[in-house]
Amino acid sequence: MKENWILVGRYVAVIVTSLLLALALGSMDLFQQTPVVRGRLDAADVVRFLGYGGALVVFWLTVQRLTIILAQLGGRWGALTHVVLPLGSLITVSAAYSVLLIVLGPLMGAGAKSIYNWLFIIATLAIAGWLIVAMFNQSSSLTEAIIGKVEKDQGDKPQA
Repeated sequence: MKENWILVGRYVAVIVTSLLLALALGSMDLFQQTPVVRGRLDAADVVRFLGYGGALVVFWLTVQRLTIILAQLGGRWGALTHVVLPLGSLITVSAAYSVLLIVLGPLMGAGAKSIYNWLFIIATLAIAGWLIVAMFNQSSSLTEAIIGKVEKDQGDKPQA
């Protein structure tokens, strides 16, 4: 089990490093002054996209690994298993909107931007629905995980 948490720690280290490199390299004059698509997209945009996108992919892989770890732990933590993946997916898709927009935004016209927005609205709402259904289906397990401990603790205390 310890190996799983070490792997999650590695994922977090990769996420942080990727974000910091994207931020640092994307702010360098060399990258900002080197065009990829003349007048629309520069190398700094591509570097930020790769760094933030990479961090987002690793974040989603971390969420998947966390789901497996929680299932293995079972008990109180196991109740979160069915909620972690939809929640992580919601965060990932919400962040992916801005990350993809870094490189696609300068290349899209108004019509394409409207379609892009609606695709992300539909995806976000679908995943939010998945999260709500997962929480509803697991509400008894989640409640038991939270309240069951309280009732057990109260049962251990002597009555006045």
